[in-house]
Amino acid sequence: MREVCAHYVILSPETYLENACVTFKESVVGVEVERGAEEGTVLSYGFASAHTHLGLYPLRTSLTGLPLDRWVEKYVWPWERLLRKEPDLSYYSALLALGKLLVGGVTAVADMHFNEDRVARAFIELGVRGDLSVAIMSRGVYDSFEEGLQENLALVRRVGGSNLLRTRLGATTPRLLALGEYKEVVDIARKLGVGVHTHIAEVPEDLEHLRDSYGMSLAEFIEYVGLANVDSLIAHGIWLDKDAIAKLRSSKATVVHCPLSNTLLRDGVAPLRELLTSGVRVALGSDVSPSYSILDEVKVSLSMHLGRGDIEVRELFTSATVSGYQALGFGRGIIAPDEPADLVLWEVGEPIQNPYLALLAARGVREVYVAGRKVVEDGVVTGVSDDVLKEAKREVFGWLRNLSAGTTYR
Repeated sequence: MREVCAHYVILSPETYLENACVTFKESVVGVEVERGAEEGTVLSYGFASAHTHLGLYPLRTSLTGLPLDRWVEKYVWPWERLLRKEPDLSYYSALLALGKLLVGGVTAVADMHFNEDRVARAFIELGVRGDLSVAIMSRGVYDSFEEGLQENLALVRRVGGSNLLRTRLGATTPRLLALGEYKEVVDIARKLGVGVHTHIAEVPEDLEHLRDSYGMSLAEFIEYVGLANVDSLIAHGIWLDKDAIAKLRSSKATVVHCPLSNTLLRDGVAPLRELLTSGVRVALGSDVSPSYSILDEVKVSLSMHLGRGDIEVRELFTSATVSGYQALGFGRGIIAPDEPADLVLWEVGEPIQNPYLALLAARGVREVYVAGRKVVEDGVVTGVSDDVLKEAKREVFGWLRNLSAGTTYR
């Protein structure tokens, strides 16, 4: 039996206790109050990043100044062609990215990319919960739609479902899949009983493509492919209109809000207030943001929605914990008996009046637990050695320098 105590224990987005201790094994056993705890500490549930491309972590500082499509053509596809040629780079990139997420309090991550069998290894070694899918597309880095689909189906067969790793199908975006191909992915996911991870309404060109290619509105597309009828992660959703939002209301879909990357790529501002008011579940995702910090996503979202239906800190805390965990199927995202013991001990180091706001000023993470296993101690990941992380940096950034110097991979 383990125990962690804190000056404030945030049980849920609505409830916290002062001077409390949480006892746990793999799951939470109980909470005891009225016990002394160190000043300036906050215990919270772990955060979820419900939309992430771990393999693109080395490109995180290349976002500014280019629109999405130009950024993808200039930076993403050349790097992804290299990843297809050197799959261990996906493992090394995932190690670095997951390590960064862990020391920022993230304990569950939905990743969509390539070489996910290698990525799964990084999740297991670091002890992070993972929701994995392959970026299925019919152009870009694959020779065909079938190639990406079969790679994703193989991942589902190999990884299956466990308390640490789950899988779904990655229907990348309607602009990289024909209408029939996209629908086929959704239909297969429904038959297999797995979810779908996709990008929808990220840029205005998404809506233009549906209109010009198929004469469809976004709401009609969602209806036709059956996206609201499967457990779906819909990344971005910036250009969702009221008809599309209505299709997602009371559905199995979760819209994943990624404010920092959306700002740097000038994609637009998601209709967050409209989504929340309509009852659509909204989670947070780090996508390919420079810091890979969910707390940074919270701060940016608070700023970008000021005057746009002002969003409260607790609403974003709900997205980071409750909504994210429920979207990924790993629990309720709260500290309660029998819930997974995914816990984060934060060091604030000063008097605390409001523990939710205190997280925004936290000095950093002291300890992180996933399923009761300590995966961060004194702000350092415990699952891999410094030597392995140094090797990962040498490999990733060595290849990245070669690519920047003009080496091409096809």
